[in-house]
Amino acid sequence: MGSLMVFFEIGLGISGFFFTSLMFYLNHRFVGHGPLGKWPLLRHMRRMHLIHHKNDYNEKRNKHLFLPFWAKLLFLGVFLLISLISISFAVGYISYALYYEWLHHRMHNDDQAGSFSKHHYIHHRKSARHNFSGTMPFIDKLFGTYYKKRLTTD
Repeated sequence: MGSLMVFFEIGLGISGFFFTSLMFYLNHRFVGHGPLGKWPLLRHMRRMHLIHHKNDYNEKRNKHLFLPFWAKLLFLGVFLLISLISISFAVGYISYALYYEWLHHRMHNDDQAGSFSKHHYIHHRKSARHNFSGTMPFIDKLFGTYYKKRLTTD
């Protein structure tokens, strides 16, 4: 029974990771680029996101790349609430948040040749109506927002 519990906890951690990537996708699509970003409580998030798009690969890119302090506090609060229910799910949740911050920085600074970087670059430079997931192309494929054309250098 002990090893079954270990697999269950690992499954909860993986679920937390992918759940958070889905929440990121929904936020990015419907707040950062969609109608929910016009709601009074969400306008600031949308404005910050659009500033990030405006300064995506220029010298100001790192000023608008990471989550602001208040958003990190919100993530921490949600993490603590989830921890009351499942530590494993919460670890998956926070793992995705840290993974995304790290990879997002790399995509805009160091690694623009990797597959995730190309996926993200298309969202910024080819079509802001596609590739909302940032790091999980299968989510865009699942919701029909995957950019299907090949990326060519223009």
